[in-house]
Amino acid sequence: MEGVLSSLLASSLIVGFPSLIFVCSILIYYYLCVMKKKISSKDSLPPAIGVYIMRCIYSITQYWEMIIPQIKLYRISNDYIIFQCLSVVFTLKVIDYLKEGPKTIKELSQLTKSSEKNLFRVMRALTQEHIFNYNQINQTFSLNQCSKLLSSPPPPPPPSSSSSSSSSSSSSSDNEIEGINNNNNNKNNGVLSTNDEELGCIFSMLSYPTFIDAWRSLKECIETGVSGFQAKHGMTFFQYIDEKDTYIKKIFDSAMRQRNYATKIHTQIIQGYDFSKYKKVCDIGGGIGFLGFEIANHNPNVVVYVLELDETVRNGLEQSKVDEKKQRVIEEQRLIFKTGNMFIPRSIPSANLYIMMQVIHDWNNYDAIKILSSVASSMRNERSQTGQSPKLLIIDSILDDNMNNDTYKRSCIPDIIMMAIVGGEERNLSQWNHIIKESSLQILSIKKFNRPPFLSLIELTIQ
Repeated sequence: MEGVLSSLLASSLIVGFPSLIFVCSILIYYYLCVMKKKISSKDSLPPAIGVYIMRCIYSITQYWEMIIPQIKLYRISNDYIIFQCLSVVFTLKVIDYLKEGPKTIKELSQLTKSSEKNLFRVMRALTQEHIFNYNQINQTFSLNQCSKLLSSPPPPPPPSSSSSSSSSSSSSSDNEIEGINNNNNNKNNGVLSTNDEELGCIFSMLSYPTFIDAWRSLKECIETGVSGFQAKHGMTFFQYIDEKDTYIKKIFDSAMRQRNYATKIHTQIIQGYDFSKYKKVCDIGGGIGFLGFEIANHNPNVVVYVLELDETVRNGLEQSKVDEKKQRVIEEQRLIFKTGNMFIPRSIPSANLYIMMQVIHDWNNYDAIKILSSVASSMRNERSQTGQSPKLLIIDSILDDNMNNDTYKRSCIPDIIMMAIVGGEERNLSQWNHIIKESSLQILSIKKFNRPPFLSLIELTIQ
């Protein structure tokens, strides 16, 4: 036992001393720059410093868990329990009630129609995890910086009595989309969240019963080779949200926007690639236009088409109503939503540059090759008409071939999510080379980002 304690003390000094020096440097930086008003206190730390801090914390935690493996097992079990508690509190809309101000447990139990004793026990556990604050004097719970990031999206609208006759009164999809823009004076109508800094839609998606059921089918996923979602619901994730539950599709679209904003991936992409040399860019599977808007906003001479299915196009236009800059870019016809299917080449708009950000990892090899082949066909059509070869920019993860490398570990959890929910996978370079070659494409260049979420830019052209 003494040997273990000695090892822990030595490891703490070895790992902690450089970190202590670095923390002191950060404090000096804060004093000189923030306290002296040289920069705004709202500005974030330089990216390199932020990444270093994250790696230090991760390394120290990992080091201790290697020495005492019981700590790792305890943490995993604890995190699962905390997630379950937070999921229940989130579903009961406790966070939404606390946004009105601090409340006692009696008030919260009455608002949520819950057992006062059991709700207190859950809130107490979450407070110990620094998700809520508790005032011992007033005996009230309140939000802190963590819980403020979570707010529940509105419930799905009740079925309309006129829905049965909607098919007879509907016209073309373009007319329907136009109707969305002009049909309601409430600019927040249909938008699940107007605050990109929040993570409520991401958490709502993770705790949604449909997703929970899919995770419970992980054993079937491993045994049969199909996704847990398909094993449980009898259809793929994308079929389900397109055909059976459009409300969860809205949650998904908003969650992807919040994820992209949280990682600031758009900033890395805009700074890491020159879009100004292209007149027309097509963002295939571009969701509600998050990246498309950033490209158009930073490159006034570029027209960006966002290719998506009809329901996502609707969501994208609804979301744009709460963003004046985005709405202006749409009105100027520099950001154009197009309804189409990336599996069908003729529905893909012609462009000088095609983009697919974290799209291919959603699909197995067979479907990934079909998608890339479809895009390659559109690229060949563009070349035959203009005489110039367009490019395809894939923005996605590339796993390291060394399983012990940190970049590999960072992508393991996303890979499990792809396996269990959508049936896709994260790929290493040799796997990327395989599907790219099978799609009659070739790699021109690869650029890796060294900041979260650690994606890569893979620039391709047709063979």
